[in-house]
Amino acid sequence: MVTNPTNEEYSDEFDTLLAQSIEKSNLKEGSVIKGIITEIDEDAVIVDVCGKTEGRIPKREFAFQRDGKEFAVGDECEVLLEKIENHNGECILSRSRAKAAEIWKEIEKSFENNEQVQGVILGKIKGGLSVDIGVPAFLPGSQVDTRPLRDVSHLLNTPLFFSILKMDAKKSNIVVSRRAVIEETQRDIRQKKFSEFALGDVVTGVVKAVLEYGCFIDLGGYDSLLHSSDITWKRIAHPSEVLKVGDELTLKIIKIDESKARVSVSLKALSGDPWDNMSSKFKVGDKVSGRVSNVESYGIFVEVMDGIEGLVHSSELSHSSKFNASPGQNFARSQSVDVIIQEIDTSKRRLGLSIKALTPSPYKNFNEKNPVGSIIETEVTNIKDNIIFCLLDKENDLDGAIFKNELHWENDPKEEIKKYKVGDKVKAKIISNENEKIALSIREVGGNPFDELKDKTKGSVVTCNVLEVGDFGVKVRIGDNGPVSIIKKNELALTKAECRVERFARNDRVDAMITALDLSSYKVSLSIKSLEMSDQKLALERYGDVNSGSSLGDILSSALGKKPEK
Repeated sequence: MVTNPTNEEYSDEFDTLLAQSIEKSNLKEGSVIKGIITEIDEDAVIVDVCGKTEGRIPKREFAFQRDGKEFAVGDECEVLLEKIENHNGECILSRSRAKAAEIWKEIEKSFENNEQVQGVILGKIKGGLSVDIGVPAFLPGSQVDTRPLRDVSHLLNTPLFFSILKMDAKKSNIVVSRRAVIEETQRDIRQKKFSEFALGDVVTGVVKAVLEYGCFIDLGGYDSLLHSSDITWKRIAHPSEVLKVGDELTLKIIKIDESKARVSVSLKALSGDPWDNMSSKFKVGDKVSGRVSNVESYGIFVEVMDGIEGLVHSSELSHSSKFNASPGQNFARSQSVDVIIQEIDTSKRRLGLSIKALTPSPYKNFNEKNPVGSIIETEVTNIKDNIIFCLLDKENDLDGAIFKNELHWENDPKEEIKKYKVGDKVKAKIISNENEKIALSIREVGGNPFDELKDKTKGSVVTCNVLEVGDFGVKVRIGDNGPVSIIKKNELALTKAECRVERFARNDRVDAMITALDLSSYKVSLSIKSLEMSDQKLALERYGDVNSGSSLGDILSSALGKKPEK
């Protein structure tokens, strides 16, 4: 009886015949063998290794060919037999592993000659990307492009050129860079483009980036800086107020730096300078309307026409010092205001404006009612930086200032100012009123002791009353109601032996010579020594000779008709 073999028996028989065929062909896993290319499709190369066994090799493994040779169907090539049959029944071959040593040497030559190599990016790994350049290589994330890329999918499995940064044969490690290739290409383009530029050329470009200090412009492969000050004649806080990324501009080249290969461009240079017509349109004293373009702590900037703006200093905002102290609280950008032109300086491109000049000064009315010399009663509103501020006119917010030196004629100003506090009622004398600033004095309310010296000059002799004696010298008051001054110890007598403070006592009356007098700053210096020197000189001129041997006592006795005592 004949029985038909089962499918299982056929399978076993096929495996046995395949094994015998492979054994006869001497195929061994891990060995380098020769094969014939039977087919080349879009992604892989089909290689027959024994006439019966075929394997698919990724096409990229044939990419690195230093001699530029391309394989075709029917060509013979060496491959590594990794596995005769995997779980899918496929033969696993590798061209790159078979040529690894040869490819490494080729890449090493490229590295030594600073040549680029071609490869493909396979995918992401820790810290960067995996690259196949015939052998595995590492592409750090920082070397993918000249700027950070979040999405690299468009670069995967695409033939690209790389520069080799580092090779380590022991670790079989290669680090490559795509960024270096891009930078080299851009550098060549920049150098070529830079050579085409000339000062004054009108060029076109596209806004590439907008930053605080200006914009970067792409001039067709060459990046140039458009500084914020060259964008418009107007004042702008940020370039984004005028430009945005992608804007196409017509620009003028205003600077070329050959040493740094840099080009600067200007947008406003293509439009007329508004300051050229400034003198014909405005004059000092004109009232004009404008728009607040910027607000600073020291004042506000007002644009009176396109590209022309001036400063209203904080002191010119109003007649109120409190109002002027906070421009930001009273003015805002784009606010419309009327101003008076106070200064035009075309050489410095400076325009001085005033808002307070539009209204009558309340100080003028106050001055007419309270001229310099008037004594008024006022209230302390603030004490700051050793200055007492007093309210003069609540309705118009006028105040006056009392400096610490104007509190008392004799006491220490630092101690005297401590006696006052906000809310105190004080009586003060107006001593000056200039430039809308009123200065007051408390010490002059009772009179000015320096009035005693109005008819005195340097060299005048005055009679003084001794107030105090100490190591500093002698403290005296000139006359009965004059100022207080100190005669220094070394100025108490002509001779050093007589310069003793013990010679003087309180309430003594002494004569002294004025050696320095400044009525504007209320300063006077006295000296008994200078007076005695003057007396001695006068006596010698009248009654004696300094070479005669006579003493000053002899001369004075002779002048008085007395005989000198023996």
